[in-house]
Amino acid sequence: MSFRKPPNVIGRWEPTELASTILSASSRQVIRAWISSKEFLDEHHDPVMLMTDTHAENSFANLVRATNPDLAPTVVLNELLRKGVVEPLDSGYLMLRRSVYAPSQPRPQHEPRINRVIETDDDIPRRRYNDVY
Repeated sequence: MSFRKPPNVIGRWEPTELASTILSASSRQVIRAWISSKEFLDEHHDPVMLMTDTHAENSFANLVRATNPDLAPTVVLNELLRKGVVEPLDSGYLMLRRSVYAPSQPRPQHEPRINRVIETDDDIPRRRYNDVY
């Protein structure tokens, strides 16, 4: 018996105990998809920020529908907002708070990423590496 991951899943992150404790099963399922499905990770395999606009290609509603078509995106979003798991930004994006997911294995010593900002030329906002403002 083989325990291989599907080709679109990356095992860099896992939900924290906090997420497992405070979230409903359906919201945990959405968080797991957000931190492990290639289509919702950036080039560094970090969770992308998703648009709140349901018609956008990279919207939170698309994440929920891709995770489980039976879930209502608005219901899941309301829970995540109420519990402080996602942060709405003025730009219309939703950012998954860093306290909800942790590395599934220790990061090598030569790769410090805390508080480092990735500079790019595109207009996509980049996330913080922790929840400290």
